Amino acid sequence: MKSRIISFSILILFLTSVTFSITPSKAQEKSLKDRLGEIVVKPGGVQKIGAADFLARAGTNPSEVDMFNQVLVDDLRFTNLLDLVGKSLYPKKGVPSPSELNAAEWSGEPAKLDYLAFGRIEGNSVYAYFYDVKTKTGLIEKVYRESSIRLSAHQFADDIIKKLFNIDGIATSKIAYTNNKEIKLMDYDGYNQRVLVSDGSYAILPSLSPDGSRLAYISYKTGVPSIEVHSTKDGLPYSFLSPPRGTVSSPQFASDGRVVYSSSKDSEAMEIYVSNNDGNRARRLTNNGQIIDTSPRWNPKTGNEIAFISDRSGSPQIYIMDADGSNVRRVLEEGGQADSPAWSPDGEFIAYTWRPSGAGQSNIYVLDPARKQILQITDGPGSNEAPAWAPDSRHIAFQSNRTGRWEVYIMNLDGTGQKQISKGGGKMPTWSR
Repeated sequence: MKSRIISFSILILFLTSVTFSITPSKAQEKSLKDRLGEIVVKPGGVQKIGAADFLARAGTNPSEVDMFNQVLVDDLRFTNLLDLVGKSLYPKKGVPSPSELNAAEWSGEPAKLDYLAFGRIEGNSVYAYFYDVKTKTGLIEKVYRESSIRLSAHQFADDIIKKLFNIDGIATSKIAYTNNKEIKLMDYDGYNQRVLVSDGSYAILPSLSPDGSRLAYISYKTGVPSIEVHSTKDGLPYSFLSPPRGTVSSPQFASDGRVVYSSSKDSEAMEIYVSNNDGNRARRLTNNGQIIDTSPRWNPKTGNEIAFISDRSGSPQIYIMDADGSNVRRVLEEGGQADSPAWSPDGEFIAYTWRPSGAGQSNIYVLDPARKQILQITDGPGSNEAPAWAPDSRHIAFQSNRTGRWEVYIMNLDGTGQKQISKGGGKMPTWSR
């Protein structure tokens, strides 16, 4: 009996030690909200930067210079990676060139900068400089002669982010979206909205290739839906062998050029297929009879996984399968109706639309499929749908009808900083370089 009591005591001691060894690791595991908040770095960090107004030289349109100065500040502020010091603290004198830079004025009180962007504009040439004012070191000294002064500002902002953080900025990235029957293309900030596709019929479900050179979409110009692929440079079509019968939907490019889409060409329901970049050698990945499988989306990081929507559980839910159609698994057990899954470019998260059972409106959520954690990042007004990731994995575009009409918005990964960027209507955004 005594030995049994001793054994039981040892067991209790063991279980207690196990509990204490496991509990701290559980407590230390960060929530998805905290992790996303760390990715969306708030202003006030270690990098204090100034953007002195660029100065105009003879033959330069003053309004173009004003526009450049505003765009550069807006681009840098949008990154949320920098502490952008207000211009009221700057020295009064502008800095057109490094020879006129008094670094002590900018690194000392009241501005106390770490870095300074400055320069001048002569006609269509932008002489841009980026200096570490504490060490008086030039980090960027470049002349920009882009197709517009606005584009030069975007490029300079991206170069600054690359120099400081060794990551690619998104100031020169593009967003495609549907507007009525057309597909339009615009800069990430909503400027330069222009028609890319207008074929006299409905053009929907646009999807930009990862490098931004091609656009795949669904066209109804023949009376039935078909996949079309166009160049984003000149809008001219590429040859693509679309399924000859049935419904087709949701094309998307892989990083290696393959195209995944859903189609009913071989059955009464929608199934998922993968083809070459010209539509040839289409291979069926799902085979479920009456079940609808649609909205396939590649994991852009690995190219080895595809997220998609299926109603095989009775309502539309998110599933993931390997690129050959094997290892199908459901990743959410929340019920309701899920739609529009979208992998982040770094392959870590999936943004999606979800409408809870009985709810009248949809909102956007972010899922960590590895940990099965989810976070709601929009909360009205209206419905918020169709998320599309920025190339930097730190921002999301989406459609919302909060104003009474569908428009395209952008926001930070955690749902902060929401801003309307389309005008005159916009749906189904897709974002790429």
